[in-house]
Order: sequence, then structure tokens, then C-alpha cells
Amino acid sequence: MRTTNAGVRLARVLVPVAVLIASALAGCGGSSHAAAKLGPDDVEVADFTFAPPTLTVAVGTTVTWHFDQPSAPHNVVALTTPVLFNSGGPKGSGTYSFTFTTPGSYAYLCQIHPTMRGTIVVTP
Repeated sequence: MRTTNAGVRLARVLVPVAVLIASALAGCGGSSHAAAKLGPDDVEVADFTFAPPTLTVAVGTTVTWHFDQPSAPHNVVALTTPVLFNSGGPKGSGTYSFTFTTPGSYAYLCQIHPTMRGTIVVTP
């Protein structure tokens, strides 16, 4: 098979474009890129879930929730009486932090999407 100059030029354009598209698609999984940047005391709030759904920390630990779903904002509210922590109004991005000073198990949810639930377990 004979290759023409036009064919070589076309290949020089198409191969880099194909590599670029493949690279972009490889990053289109169901999880967020922010998850890779989170620390051991962080919770990702995205894709209508809290990840991890249960986090165990020691007394005195500050837990930070990272909001990463601009198209569907969320919040974090403790299911305690009185309410122990509350991130306030819906956030599509940004963070909210709370320091846990008492051992126990603290369930929480997103008030906007009440099926989104999580738990912070605080050990002595």
C-alpha cells in the first residue's frame, strides 16, 4: 500500500487528536478528581453521596467536608438534638469543617437530598 504526503499529514494530525481524546475519556469515571486530594479526615460530597459514608476519627479531630457538585448543591447537618454541626445553606463547591470533641457516633444527612447520609464515629 502506498502512502501519500496527504495521508502522512492526516496521520500527523489525527494521532495526537486521538491521544488527546483517549486521555480525556480516561478521566471521565464516576468519581471526582477531588477524591485523590482528600486527606484521612476528609469527606467528599459529590455524586449524591458522602465518601466515605462512615469515617472514624479520634477525639479532637477536625473533619472537613469537600463539596464538589456545582450542578446539585448539598449541605451537612447532624441528626443530633440539639444540632451539633450544620454547614448552612447549600454549597456546590467549597468546604465545611467541624472539630469533634466528644466520643460517639454522629449521623448526618444532606437536608436537600435526605437519602444522602453519613456517620462520623469519634473514638477516645
